[in-house]
This record gives sequence, structure tokens and C-alpha cells, in this order.
Amino acid sequence: MDVNRLNEAFDNFTMASKSLETYYGLLQERISYLTMELETRNQQLRAALADADRNRDYLTAILYNLEEAIIVVDPEERVTMMNRSAEGLLLAAHADAMGKPFSGLNISFRQEGAETLLDVQGKQFNIILSRSDIIDSDGRLRGRVILIKDITRLRELEVRHERNQRLIAMGEMAARIVHEIRNPLCSIELYSSMLAKELTSTQHRELATGISSGISNLNTILTNMLFFARPHKPAFKTIRLDRVIDEALRMLQPLMDSRKVRLVKSLREQELYGDAELLKQAVLNIAINAVQAMPDGGRVEVAMMQDAKTAVVTIKDSGAGIPREDLEKIFDPFFTTKDTGTGLGLAITSSIMQANNGYVKVSSEPGAGSAFSLIFPVAEKRPHEDSETNDGQWTKEGMTENQEAVSYRVPSSAPAIVS
Repeated sequence: MDVNRLNEAFDNFTMASKSLETYYGLLQERISYLTMELETRNQQLRAALADADRNRDYLTAILYNLEEAIIVVDPEERVTMMNRSAEGLLLAAHADAMGKPFSGLNISFRQEGAETLLDVQGKQFNIILSRSDIIDSDGRLRGRVILIKDITRLRELEVRHERNQRLIAMGEMAARIVHEIRNPLCSIELYSSMLAKELTSTQHRELATGISSGISNLNTILTNMLFFARPHKPAFKTIRLDRVIDEALRMLQPLMDSRKVRLVKSLREQELYGDAELLKQAVLNIAINAVQAMPDGGRVEVAMMQDAKTAVVTIKDSGAGIPREDLEKIFDPFFTTKDTGTGLGLAITSSIMQANNGYVKVSSEPGAGSAFSLIFPVAEKRPHEDSETNDGQWTKEGMTENQEAVSYRVPSSAPAIVS
């Protein structure tokens, strides 16, 4: 009886063992399947994380390298991120700005009419400014994105384009006016000269001579208007810009001495392709204005700089400066703040620079003087240059502190240029 129970127990144990072996096998298969599934999911997760990292790096690179300056602040207006354009525009290192209140940065915004201006450590930029809230999925404010687009260069191009359009319109009008005035003026000059001859032995001869002199002055103004109105045809050749500037400044030295104006030159050897005589006039017009801006004496600085694409001549004075509302008008023909003068000097200078493929840029601060920059493209020597010597001749015609003009005589009977 005990043996039968023992055998039964062994049989039960054997069946249980086989059952356990079966379950163990199934468990091993299940574990193997889950292990493979886990490895597959891990691989997918790692691939997804790698893709997310790549996308994040890509988006971060795009954000960091955008031309617009982007600054991210938290709800308390503390800076949490700045891209490269923001660092360059705001002149602040990333480490220095991080965590600081945005209002504590050394910058300020102001509105002048329709323009938004940014002042950064004494520099001024025309900008487009926008602010956008960062809202999470729960509707909570996580911070703000401040976007600043520097449009200073674009604004300068717009101003130059508008100036050119005004110059074209004024030039067309000036040409018509000169044509209408010159015909009767020639007759008046002829009759006044005949009258002067008839009155040679009388006391009224001086009156007739005065008429002729006045007509001559009017004719000078008209010829300058024609010079401004007609398209320039420069005699291009490779020139030494530093020598052109030096020659022009030497002509003004007596005037500077009489006005107690100190000249500081910083010239460097520079070749470019242009018309030397016209460029002398452009330098003279600006330099004379600089001297006249300092009736009680001062300092004129003339400096040259160059980069890969441009050569820049800057003429800076220590005068009273130009009011901001006049800055966009000073290149308009006939606009002048002087008691005397035609207001054509800077208009002609701008036209000369355009004829030489350059342009004029001005910056001024009331009470701190003005700086005019003549900006030239740097080009290689042209294949067909005019190698003949320019037979024009510069003349000092009684340069006094009250005279505005230095005339340039060209054999082709081109008119004199006044400042």
C-alpha cells in the first residue's frame, strides 16, 4: 500500500516536473521574444533620439545663423538665448548677457516718426523690432522671442535711390531753366559790354561794368547748374587716389591757415580707376564745407581706409554738426544753410561720385561735427585706359576766406564747379 502511494507520488512528481519543464520552455521563448522586442524598441528609440538631436542641432544652427538678431527671454525678461547676429549687433558676449535682465543691457530703442532706431554703445541702427510670446501646450507663458532686423544698409540704399531720383528731377528742371535764362542773358551781356565801351570816358562806365560783372556771376551759377544737370563723361584712367587728395588739400591750406583750422592727414597709397580732376573737385567741395563749418577754427581730419572691395576717404570736421532733419536734404540741389552759396556743392559731389562708380555717405552729431565718406569700388586696371595726360589745369583764383569756389578749367569748355 505504501509502495503504491510512493509510486503514485513519483508519477505525480514526474508529471509536475514535465509540466514545469514545458512552462519553463515557454517562459524562455517568451523572454527571448520580449528581449528581441525590447532590443528592437531600444534601437528605434535610439534612432528617434539621434534624429531628434540632429533636428535640434539643425534647427539650432539655423536659428543661430539667421541674419536677424534673435533674443529669447524668460517670463521675468531675463535673457536665456541669443544668436550670433544678436551678439554681433548688441556687442555683448553670450556669457555676459545670459541670465541678465534684457532691460539691463547697454542698448536703447527709440521711435523717430515711422523709423525705429537702436542705440548700442554710441552706434545707431535702423531696425525692425518685433516681440512674440512663447506659450506652451497648457497655455502658460514660457517667455518671449525678441526679433531685431538691422535695415540700416537697406535704409541707406533707399535714401540714395530717393536722392538720385530727386537729383534727376532737379537736373532736368535746371537744364530747362538754364536754357530759358541763358538766351536773354547773352543779349544783356552783349548790350552791357557795348554800353561800357560807349561810356569809357564817362563816370557811368563803372555802372555798366558792374552790370557785366553781375551777368558774369549769374553765368557762373548757370554753368554750374548745367554741370550738375548734364551727365558726366569722366576721363577714366588708373590714378593714385592719395595724390589726388593731397593735391586738393594743398590748395586749401592757405584758407585753412587763415581760418585757424588744423589739418590732420592719414593717407595711404591707393590706386583706383577714375577721373582725377573730378575727384579733386569732390574732395574740395567737402573740405571747403568742413572749413566753413568752423568759423572760429578747429580740426579737419582726412583719413583713408580700405577693405577687399572698397576704398574709403573720410573727411571729418569738429564743427557744429548737421541737424538730423537736414541730413537727407543736404545733397538736394539748391539746399543750403549758408547765408551765401548756391547749394549745388554737395549735389555736384554726389553726381561726381556716381560718375566714378562710388557714392557719398554722411554721419553727423549736432555739437560733435560731421564726417563725409567718399566710398569707391576697388577694381583692377581696365584693359583700355586713356593713357594721355589730362590737359586740364587747376587754378587758384584769389583764394580768400570768403571765397567758396576753386574753378577747374577743361579745354572742352566744361563749366567751373563751386561748392
